[in-house]
Amino acid sequence: MIYQQCTLSNEVIALDETQGFKETARHTLNNGMAPDSVALSADGTELFFNAHNRLEYWQDVDADQRSAFYCVDSTTLEEKWSIPLAGQCEHFAISPDKRFVYNAHYDRMFVSRVDTHTQEVKRIRTSALGGHKVRVTKDGSKVYVGSIVWATLDEIDTETAKLTRRMTFDDNVRPFAISPDGKTCYLQKNRFHGLHVIDLEAWEITKTVPLIDLPDHPTPSEDRYPFTIDHGVEITPDEKYIVLLATTGHYVAIYSYPDLEYVAHVPVGKQPSYLIISKDSSKAYVSCRRSNQLYVISLKDFSIKHVVEVPGNYPQRIVADH
Repeated sequence: MIYQQCTLSNEVIALDETQGFKETARHTLNNGMAPDSVALSADGTELFFNAHNRLEYWQDVDADQRSAFYCVDSTTLEEKWSIPLAGQCEHFAISPDKRFVYNAHYDRMFVSRVDTHTQEVKRIRTSALGGHKVRVTKDGSKVYVGSIVWATLDEIDTETAKLTRRMTFDDNVRPFAISPDGKTCYLQKNRFHGLHVIDLEAWEITKTVPLIDLPDHPTPSEDRYPFTIDHGVEITPDEKYIVLLATTGHYVAIYSYPDLEYVAHVPVGKQPSYLIISKDSSKAYVSCRRSNQLYVISLKDFSIKHVVEVPGNYPQRIVADH
């Protein structure tokens, strides 16, 4: 099963890949609440997602009801419980054991950690506003939070729930990936067509890799904030490739891992903005938010296996049960 979040139609949609991506369930939020990130519970019976009120983007910034965290049945998508979150929540990351979800906040200097067993919310301080992307290390010991306002990367120790280190960049931090051993970060920025390689032990950038441009098609930046160029980076579970999205270039780039040599690229729909990799490393699932499509790409021969017309508006974040 694929679970597709759609920002502008305020929906999370379940698509059964075994039935040609047939829609099997849909959860629609009301009152302008737009879902953001999605994750599955350890046993796969529950789906978690957060949402914020996009109709009140700059209003009521102190209201605890402006964002919320939801738990729904993964088969029916019927709500089981929900809790309020402060301010404007952004992306989240779930711990390896699937118990704790770390929600970033755009307008708050903290991460909201939701205990999915008890529904308790703990606020963990960050160093900057503009919390956007979040990652948890594979061993669950560290959380990393990037800012799209103050251009920082924060490191949080999960045992102490304390901020431990901060790195500042020359532009705002977009998606990033953490190596399976927790020692390296691969980080994208606004207005930069490529990624930085960060040694997390030395806490410094050790390499910068520009991504390819298609022939006669330079990859542009958006002409307004947040000036996106690339938005998506994932390491395959078999650690053979690192897959990246050229969002304004409308293609997927595949590089070898960990040496970061160009392997292939695959043109896709308009504004690819999020990707996941199947657990067996055979496929990449890429949502294209401007063309309302989901692409399924083979990582064996780099061909397009399926193009799914998503039955929602502005598809972005995805999670799969396989």
